[in-house]
Amino acid sequence: MIELVLTVCLLSSPTACREEWPEFAGESLIACMTQAQFRAARWAEQHPAYRIAKWRCQPAQARQTPI
Repeated sequence: MIELVLTVCLLSSPTACREEWPEFAGESLIACMTQAQFRAARWAEQHPAYRIAKWRCQPAQARQTPI
């Protein structure tokens, strides 16, 4: 299983960043990469106080502690 990970930062405090895992059920990295921008844009629309600093696709078991 592959997951999409967004690193997002508050617009009002650009150094206050964290990781978010929007809902994504992908079986391959290619599926994640082709849908990532769409999913990230949807997340950004729903969370206007944040900006997306970066995103990545990774195996689900590789989840790290939020920053």
